[in-house]
Amino acid sequence: MNKKHMKKRLLIFAAAILMIITTVTVHCKTEVRSEAAGVKTQQETKKKIIGVTLASSQASYQYAIGNLLVAEAEKDPDYKLEIQYAEWNVKKQEEQMRDFIRRKVDAIIFCPVNAKSYLNVLREAKNAGIPVINLNMKVDTVSAEYITTYVGASMSEEADLAGQLVVECLNGKKGKVGIIEGSQGTDPQIYRTQTFLEYLSSYPDVEVVGIEEANWSRAKAGLAASRLLSQNPDINVFYCHDSNMALGVYDMLKARGIQDNIQVIGIGNETEHMEAVKRGKLYGIVTQPPEYEAEYAWSCAKRAASGEILRLWYKNLVVSLTKDNIDTYFRPSLD
Repeated sequence: MNKKHMKKRLLIFAAAILMIITTVTVHCKTEVRSEAAGVKTQQETKKKIIGVTLASSQASYQYAIGNLLVAEAEKDPDYKLEIQYAEWNVKKQEEQMRDFIRRKVDAIIFCPVNAKSYLNVLREAKNAGIPVINLNMKVDTVSAEYITTYVGASMSEEADLAGQLVVECLNGKKGKVGIIEGSQGTDPQIYRTQTFLEYLSSYPDVEVVGIEEANWSRAKAGLAASRLLSQNPDINVFYCHDSNMALGVYDMLKARGIQDNIQVIGIGNETEHMEAVKRGKLYGIVTQPPEYEAEYAWSCAKRAASGEILRLWYKNLVVSLTKDNIDTYFRPSLD
C-alpha cells in the first residue's frame, strides 16, 4: 500500500472518530438539558399554593387587597397565589372554598361575603388540615372556631373613632346624621353601625335620622344619600362605612352645590381618600391601610402552611385623620 493511500485511510478514520465524539457530546448535552428541565419542572410543582377567595372585586378595598396580594406573591418564588372573587354570592364562595379543599392547597385566605354562612365549609377545611386566614371581614364567633387567625381591624374601634369625628365636626352643636352602610350581614356593616350608635347615645343633641345600604358602591352611595336628603333635608353629616362610598356622597353633594354645607366621614385610607381629606372633600377618615392587611395575610398564610402556630388576631391599627393631623400620619408596616 503506497503512502498516499495510507494517508487517505487515516483521514477517513479520523473523521469517523470525530463524528462519533460529536454525536456522543450532543447526546450528553441533550440529556443534561432534559435533566435540568426535569429538575426545574419538579421545583415548580413543589411550589406551595395559597388559595384566596374575596367577597367581591366591586368593593374597592377588597380589590386593592387582591392586587396587593398578587404583588406579595410575585416576590416569593416558593409560593403560588390563586385568587378568586365571589361577587357577593355565598354559594359561589362556598364552591371556591371547596375547590381549594379538593385540590389540597396549602392555605386559604378568606374574606367572607357575610359572617354566618360558612360554618360547614370552614369545618371541612379544618378537617382537611388546611389553615384558613380570615381576612378583613370577620366570620361569626361560632365559625371562628375553624379559622386559624383573623387579619384585620376592629370594626367597633373604627366606629367609635368615626363617632368622635362626627361630634368633633359638629363642634358642640346639635346635628343630624345619615349613615351609609356596606353590605348587609357583613362584620363591618354590623359593628360600624352598632358601635357608632352606642357612641352617639352619649350625645342626645346628635340624632341619626336615617340609614341606607349602598353595598360598598360609590355610585349607590350617592343615590342612597340623595334619598336620605330628600327625607331629611337638614342633615349635617354623612357617616359612610367606607371612604369610597364617602366620595360617592361628596360627588352627589357637589352636583347639588351643597358640598360646603354637609360634612362627610368615611373609613379607609387609600391615596385617593387621603387626598380628599387634604382638599376638604371629606371632613375626616378612619384609617384601615390595605397594605398592612395584605402583607400580614400573605405572611400568616405562608407561616400556617409551614405548620407554624399563629396567634388568633393580627390587628390592623386604626386612627382618625383630619386636615389637622393627616400630614403626620405614617402607615403601619409588617416590620
